[in-house]
Amino acid sequence: MASRSEDSKAFEEVSSYLSKVQDLLSCEQDKARAEREQLERDFPTIQQFQKKRIKLNVGGQVFMTTLETLRKDPDSMLASMFSGRFEMTPDDDGAFFIDRDPTYFRFILNFLRTGKALLPESTLGKEELKLEAEFYNIRAFLKAKGSFLSQCSLLTVDQQASLAEWLDMGGRQEEGQLIYKATRDGFSGAAIHRCCDHKGETITVIKTTNGYLFGGYTDIAWKSDNIWKSSPKTFLFSFNNYTTGNTPLKMNVSDINTVFHGPSNFLWFGCGGAIGLTANNTLLNGTSNWYDGKSYKFPPGTTNNHWLVGEGTFEPTEIEVFSLHI
Repeated sequence: MASRSEDSKAFEEVSSYLSKVQDLLSCEQDKARAEREQLERDFPTIQQFQKKRIKLNVGGQVFMTTLETLRKDPDSMLASMFSGRFEMTPDDDGAFFIDRDPTYFRFILNFLRTGKALLPESTLGKEELKLEAEFYNIRAFLKAKGSFLSQCSLLTVDQQASLAEWLDMGGRQEEGQLIYKATRDGFSGAAIHRCCDHKGETITVIKTTNGYLFGGYTDIAWKSDNIWKSSPKTFLFSFNNYTTGNTPLKMNVSDINTVFHGPSNFLWFGCGGAIGLTANNTLLNGTSNWYDGKSYKFPPGTTNNHWLVGEGTFEPTEIEVFSLHI
């Protein structure tokens, strides 16, 4: 049995420990109170900073925006710069200097403002803008719907947006990969098979000597097995044609035999070749015969089998094929 002196000693040790805990809690409460009071004093300044305009000097060109816009993408370099974690000192004119080419910064800024990705028309411009988006680490811009064919030199931003809508991508934000470009890889059937076979679902875009612009989408991987194949998801499209001009058109399948896979028929859509390519020696020739709509539906008000290019054949000046799954 413990003696009275041992009980007294244990009581004193517990009391001392509780006293230290109480002192620690009291200290933490004082620190929290001081931080809250400091925040209350700083809050009007923070509010004012958030509401005021921010002046940026990007490579010598001045842009006006707000803190809210710059912080729109929390993972971006701009959000980090103006997060308050770093001391930011403006130049004498009140602008914060960023040593980058200003050419495409407005595209970056407008995306942060609206959430909509607009792209320059040229291929070089798209590539340069992509580099800027990567520098500022604005990943959402790189995945934006309008840029899913950023390597495409034939379709405008609006045309790409129409194509993305027709694809009904269901939230998918993947980047189409350019797997075949005729002026780069060669106007030959061998090049098409080498680049396009076994690459999953694809988008084909064709431009002709007459300036017509059209193509097709299929979720069936191209092969060289001399077999007709069908899919209700396959469709053809036109952004410029002989009959309806620049009206964007989508032509859905009407029956079986939507694509043909053959060693001498290339990117062949539909019976009779609604859109198709054949090879004469090493040169590609295009064919277009709607074959009374047996494979693909006619556009509204059109029944001419040669409505697309005005005759049964066409000469391509450029062909680009993109894979959505590699």
